[in-house]
Amino acid sequence: MATVILDRPDNGNRIDPEMAGALTEVCRLVAEDDGIVLLVITANGSVFSVVGENDEPGDLTGVNNTFRKPGAPAVLVALNGDAIGPGLELALAADLRICVSSARFGFPGLANGVLPQNGGTQLLPRLVGPAWAKDMLLTGRMVDATEALAIGLVNRVVDQPSQLNDMVSELTGQITAGSPIGARYAKEAVGKGMDLTLEQGLGLEADLNVILQSTSDRAEGLKSFLEKRDPDFNGS
Repeated sequence: MATVILDRPDNGNRIDPEMAGALTEVCRLVAEDDGIVLLVITANGSVFSVVGENDEPGDLTGVNNTFRKPGAPAVLVALNGDAIGPGLELALAADLRICVSSARFGFPGLANGVLPQNGGTQLLPRLVGPAWAKDMLLTGRMVDATEALAIGLVNRVVDQPSQLNDMVSELTGQITAGSPIGARYAKEAVGKGMDLTLEQGLGLEADLNVILQSTSDRAEGLKSFLEKRDPDFNGS
């Protein structure tokens, strides 16, 4: 696994052009490393990433494109606090989101005549549905962790900040224990399937299964089951 930490707590870890450029480059490097199954993104300080009233947001297009590429690792965002504006868009681009109970989420930009520009209007409705997405976007209100969990914006909530790392470790262990190739194919099947008809999606799933059957990981999975031991996947 790889870990990326937003480390500008003095300015709320704001994703300005410089931060966005650094994120784009490091995510590209991670995605090009076949040995990395999982990327964890978190932040230092009391918030994950917030936005100022007159901030110039950075461009996260490259990050979003990297996360969607076939073969990209799974992405887990551990939200140590508020994710507002571009910070929330970064979290939405990931595969899994966990947060502390004090975290809040929102897109307040319309109050200043600003529309999300890093995928917020497209990623949010795909995650929580169009009704909740329009609720958040049009009102600009903050959604707390309890509501975020209820509408599917986050996957897990921990009570205390000290528990966040424990939850990351638990999920990391579960994800990395499986086949690396299988994890990438599962992500690809879900991601691409969202833009396909059900029939086409089922065809994609079948095709990926055929490819998976020919891998060493699949053979190791069967062998370890028969030998009643944990598998030792090598990602090939």
